[in-house]
Amino acid sequence: MHDLKIAVIQMTSVVGDIEANFGSIDRLLGDAVKRGAEIACFPELSVCGYNTAERDGKPANGTRVPPVVDVPGEVTDALISIGQRHGIWFLVGLLERDVSGIVYNTQLVISPAGIEGKYRKTHVPTTEIGTWRHGDDLPVFDHPKIRFGIEICYDTHFPEVSTVLAEKGVDLIFMPHASGGKEEASEKQARWERYVPARAYDNTVFAAICNQVGDNGAGHHFQGVTFVCDAAGRLIAQSQSGSSEEVVIAEVRRSALDEARRVPETFFRHFRRPEKYDSWRAN
Repeated sequence: MHDLKIAVIQMTSVVGDIEANFGSIDRLLGDAVKRGAEIACFPELSVCGYNTAERDGKPANGTRVPPVVDVPGEVTDALISIGQRHGIWFLVGLLERDVSGIVYNTQLVISPAGIEGKYRKTHVPTTEIGTWRHGDDLPVFDHPKIRFGIEICYDTHFPEVSTVLAEKGVDLIFMPHASGGKEEASEKQARWERYVPARAYDNTVFAAICNQVGDNGAGHHFQGVTFVCDAAGRLIAQSQSGSSEEVVIAEVRRSALDEARRVPETFFRHFRRPEKYDSWRAN
C-alpha cells in the first residue's frame, strides 16, 4: 500500500432517474478530484436508487421500481466516460441483470481504463430477497496504491466477511449503504460506531462507510452518515450533515497501517486458529 486520499460520498439517489443520478455522480466526483481524491466510493444503488418489491413484483414503497441494467451496457459505458473525464477510480452501486436473468445488488469498480470488477451483495435480508439474489464471492481489487474489498450495507453485520477480506490481503474495506428507517442521523452514527470501528480494529484495516442521503422519491428517506476509520478503529474523517450531499475526504497513510500492525499481540490475525473454528463449527 502507498499513501493516498480516498473519498466517501453521501448522495441523494432518485429511484428510476438514472440521468439525474449520473449528474450527481459527475458533480460529486469532480469535487472529490479537486480535493485530491484518488479513489471514491458512492453509496449502495447510487445509480438506480433504492426500493424493494413485494413478492408479486409491485414496489414495497412508493410507486417506483429501480431500473435493472446490463453489465456491460449503455449505463456502464456512460459511467466509464465519467471516470475517464475525471481520471479517477470510483465505486458505484446498481441493480445488475446477469446473463442468466438473475438480478444482483452490485457495486461496480470503475477506473479510467474501464470496469475493473464488481462485487455482488452476499447477505440479503428478508425485505430485499424478493428483489435481488445474494452473490457468492468476496473479490478483492487492486488500485495502483492499495488493495481493497467491498461490503454492501447488511454485509457489514457479519464479522467473518471483514476477516476473509483481510486474510486476502486488503488494507481498506469500502462499505456503501442505503440505510434509512426512522433513526435520526445521530442515532445511526452511534449504532454504526458500535461495530464498524471493530471491523477495522479486529482486522487492522481501514474501513470507509457511506450512505445515501435525503428523499429518494419512492418512500425512503436516508440519514447520510459517512465516516472513515483507521486501522486502529479510530474515526479520522466524517460527514458534517445528515441531510445533504457531502464528500468526505480522508488521508490513508502507510505509516499509520504499519504502526497499527507493529505490535504482534495487537495484530490479531497473526494469532488466528481457523482450524479450530472449523472444528467447532462441525460439532
